[in-house]
Amino acid sequence: MVVLIVVTVACFGAGVVAVSRYLPELADGPAGTLAFFVICGLSGAAVGLVGLHVYLTIRQLEETSRGQFSELVVADGLTSILLDSGTVAGLALIAYLLAPRQPSAASPSEHRPP
Repeated sequence: MVVLIVVTVACFGAGVVAVSRYLPELADGPAGTLAFFVICGLSGAAVGLVGLHVYLTIRQLEETSRGQFSELVVADGLTSILLDSGTVAGLALIAYLLAPRQPSAASPSEHRPP
């Protein structure tokens, strides 16, 4: 049980760190900050769910007898991964697409004198 919690928390942390490092700049202010934390939290939860389901699939494979139903266990594990973490990752993507963007600096060709 302790290993399950450690795997899930480690994967959650890895997901949050990766997204916070590589996420493009969002707008300053409360809306951009809230969107940043929502996106990081949902992405970390998606990676944590992947780690959780991989661990549970491996444990189920260890408990089944050799060769019997191993294909079904792997297929069920992949289905669970895609269903659970895919839904949460989709919500993170929606939050990212709806988040306010950092205003881009006008390039010299776009800047016209009055």
